[in-house]
Amino acid sequence: MNMSDVSIIGWIHTLAATAAIPIGAVLIFGPKGGPWHRFAGRWYVYMMIAMNVVSFGLFRFDIVRFVPFEAGPNRFGLFHWESVFTLFFLMLGWYAALHQRRAIWAYVHPVSMLITYYMLIGGLVNELFSRVPFLIAIAAAQLHGSGNRTRAPIVGEVRGALLLASIALCVIFVTQVALRRRSVRPMVPA
Repeated sequence: MNMSDVSIIGWIHTLAATAAIPIGAVLIFGPKGGPWHRFAGRWYVYMMIAMNVVSFGLFRFDIVRFVPFEAGPNRFGLFHWESVFTLFFLMLGWYAALHQRRAIWAYVHPVSMLITYYMLIGGLVNELFSRVPFLIAIAAAQLHGSGNRTRAPIVGEVRGALLLASIALCVIFVTQVALRRRSVRPMVPA
């Protein structure tokens, strides 16, 4: 993996993301609502805030427009706007976690947090196809050596699978919330 060109800000971004990935996985696949979930959730939020806020100091490369394609250094573009988007859903999910007694927030919390995790893993996919030599070679081979590696079919397939998994998890969690809220709702006398 090529990490020789990463700045101090880039390392902080990378370390926060590296910590958020397993914490987020534990939150998604572990038990919900208990003290451990709240503790790990706070750390996930802290790592995601750190990762996204320091990304505003990374200006080595960004995409400003797609038609005509314009990318380069020293630009506030797509990746920075993705950080804004992720921070919005992170704060929305955190707020919803604190207000889950009201029905809408009980649904907003898991969906918002899954969106932030999708963005996190999507960033990981981009980085892997930009920095890991054998993945770079696979993407370049699909493009016959020329073109933007992130537009290789394999990258699209990985992103598509990630999106489908995220949508499936959203459906599962919303269903779980609905079933749980239905089972704890007090019975109204006839």
